[in-house]
Amino acid sequence: MDLTLRPMSTSQVLDRTFSLYRQNFLLFAGITALPPGLILIGQLLLLLVTRPIPGGPMESGDPMRVGATIGAAALGGLLLFALALAGYAFAAGATVYAVSRVHLGHATSIAECYRLIKPHFWSILGIVILVGLCVFALIFAGAMFLIVPFALGVAGGGRPNVSAGMAVGLLVGFLVLAVALIFAIYLSAKLSLSVPACVLENLGVVDSMKRSWRLAQGTVLRLILVTILAGVIAWVLSMVLSIPYFIGVAMMVTRKNPSLMLPFVAWQYVASFLARSLAGPIGTIAGALIYYDQRVRKEAFDLQLMMQAIGSPPPPQAAAASSPGAVG
Repeated sequence: MDLTLRPMSTSQVLDRTFSLYRQNFLLFAGITALPPGLILIGQLLLLLVTRPIPGGPMESGDPMRVGATIGAAALGGLLLFALALAGYAFAAGATVYAVSRVHLGHATSIAECYRLIKPHFWSILGIVILVGLCVFALIFAGAMFLIVPFALGVAGGGRPNVSAGMAVGLLVGFLVLAVALIFAIYLSAKLSLSVPACVLENLGVVDSMKRSWRLAQGTVLRLILVTILAGVIAWVLSMVLSIPYFIGVAMMVTRKNPSLMLPFVAWQYVASFLARSLAGPIGTIAGALIYYDQRVRKEAFDLQLMMQAIGSPPPPQAAAASSPGAVG
């Protein structure tokens, strides 16, 4: 508990993240594996239905069969997206709860984490959707400054004055898009503590986002660093697991036989499942630890926990900063 009750540097947060993950590997990997596992089943079923190989339904020549296959693929894609979104929300909340238990020295299980996170599911899903929309809106607005001058230049037919204007517009568009991306990353980091606030303080969607905005003050760069590190680990793991898929692509090109790709595509889905299950918990664990660290720094959360442990009322500042369920 001594590490829990004192502020942690970035290196200590990362060390604690990997330590908790290593000591509770089955717990965290098991929590994270459920949603990707459901997605994997859906992808394999979709692959079985569409069968994108010579002689499959897409090459049958029957318009009804081709249309039904395209419709099934589109509907399946939408269902998979909804499943991925809901699964991510469910797993993120359950992982935060698991971190709160093991970080504070308590035991828990996969079933308990998923069971106790149910009351917060819709709030977490709302946070995921709202934060995603905010980030997307920023990037989209920046991208429009790039798309509009390009489209106007193409429509102008390459006239000299139009081309010069398009070049200036594209330059400005690139700068605006770069600024939009920076602000999107900043916004994402500022709101990255919303799920821990929702789960551990029983807050609603908007209140959780406001709480995250305040708690993240002064630690945005650390949150961005943790996110980048988790993304790099996930990407490296995904690339390593995708080696058989790249081999399949090479075999298909050299032998000119697209049917060879089917088992390798199936493996790519499995590789994606493994990468998400193994690398997924890292960013969430680190974010939850930073949430606790910020409460220790800003709200004397360590003193509150010690007072509760000995049965004494916490100081007024710590009591005002605390909330039911924050201890997990």
